[in-house]
Amino acid sequence: MRGRLILLFFLALVTALRWAVLAPQELSASDSYLALCGEAPDVATFDGPAGVPLLVHAGIKLAGASALGARLAWPLLAFWATVAVYLLIARIADKRAALAGAAALNLFPAFNTAALEATPALPVALFALSFAACAWRALENDSAVWWLASGLSAAAALFFSYSAWLLVPALAVVLCASHRWRKQLLLPGFWMSALAPAIVLALLLHWNSTHGWVHFIGQTLRSSLSLHWAQSFRILTDIARDFTPFFAPCLIAAICLALVQSSASRRAKFLLVPALAASIQAAYVALRGGTAHTEMLLAGTLTVPLLSWIPGYIGKWRVQGLVVAAYPAAAVWTALALAVGQPPPAKISGESVEAIEKLRLEQSATTGTPVFLIAENALLASSIALRLKDSTFAVPGHPSVYVLESPYADSQFALWPRYDQFVDAPRQAALEGADPFTEQSGTNLFIGRSALFVGTAAPGNLPQAVTAAFGAVRLVAEIETAPGQILRIYLCSDYSTLPL
Repeated sequence: MRGRLILLFFLALVTALRWAVLAPQELSASDSYLALCGEAPDVATFDGPAGVPLLVHAGIKLAGASALGARLAWPLLAFWATVAVYLLIARIADKRAALAGAAALNLFPAFNTAALEATPALPVALFALSFAACAWRALENDSAVWWLASGLSAAAALFFSYSAWLLVPALAVVLCASHRWRKQLLLPGFWMSALAPAIVLALLLHWNSTHGWVHFIGQTLRSSLSLHWAQSFRILTDIARDFTPFFAPCLIAAICLALVQSSASRRAKFLLVPALAASIQAAYVALRGGTAHTEMLLAGTLTVPLLSWIPGYIGKWRVQGLVVAAYPAAAVWTALALAVGQPPPAKISGESVEAIEKLRLEQSATTGTPVFLIAENALLASSIALRLKDSTFAVPGHPSVYVLESPYADSQFALWPRYDQFVDAPRQAALEGADPFTEQSGTNLFIGRSALFVGTAAPGNLPQAVTAAFGAVRLVAEIETAPGQILRIYLCSDYSTLPL
């Protein structure tokens, strides 16, 4: 009981410290983009499952449009991930090993970074640990409630990232490999746990089928099989960076030792298979040249319980002493890494957006029609949109700030209504000028209107989507943002769409 109280006090203190670190930070462009994506609840967004955008949006609603609001949930997720790893190890090993595992998890730079950033890495790690803990209780007690809880945990992890697909298959492999547990495959409990993640996966695939398979459209069989083995050294350095040079060898050794013991130990097998599967997945993503932050943290988190399988001695070598020494060394390493790392500067400040709003009102009064806003990319558009005090000028159902028209879809803005989009013309207007060779009449709501284009391009380097689509373009203001970057605002008059 005393150990648990110390752990809870430590976690409460660390959670408050993480919130204190976030409090003075500016709202980043990526957080603004996620918040906009989360405004319309759905199972997925352009960039993947919708768990992260929905959490960011909810945090901003609770705590305001700030870095603390956007990432409010992540220190709490770190709290519960630590509790989950403690409960898992305490049931499989003992409470002393559980405390050691909980402490090790909070000493990983990757875990601490994930606790301060709105990414799927930490939610996936939390729900993967919850899945393992509930599945172990279900196997111990043959309880339908724990089977259901494990399935809901796997479904929640999948709602944040496709990387969680391996949880249920890994458990199935564990059951197949164990003579005592093999009969569970014939009982309803395991299949009950597989139902919820199967439903989430079906919903994600249905969403993709109705949106052009945007999550997988960049994948081909050839690219999926192309591995860049020259990246192997970089992967090793990434492991050392994410888990410190002191714990990284311990995690690798723990997998190797559990592999040796797995044939004789069901517990080692239960922990090893998902950790090994997650490690292979992380290596695969990294060897293909992708960013494997989520996969790497998932692999490291699932490997932590295996640290309890490292024996006191291997031959004449006292191994446990090296593991114990890794804790203070990792604490110093992680503290220095967090102190050196600086949050990225905000894309635009609130004062800059106020100046843009003032210009928009002035130009709207001059032209007699509401001037709409265009930004050069999705991050800048999101940063402006989230800070606008008045968005009533936007067409209902449209974003308050658009990105430049382009045939290339690279963000959620491609799935939202656009200013270059044609819609069905009103029936009466379509009948008046009916063309017998036209099957359907369309109209553009923005033809002839003016816009303010916000970007960093100099007057001589404006994109063609601006110069060719508008009748006249004029620089009306320059704003120096907090990072020292100059934003230029152009009045673009008489929109006529890009020529074919």
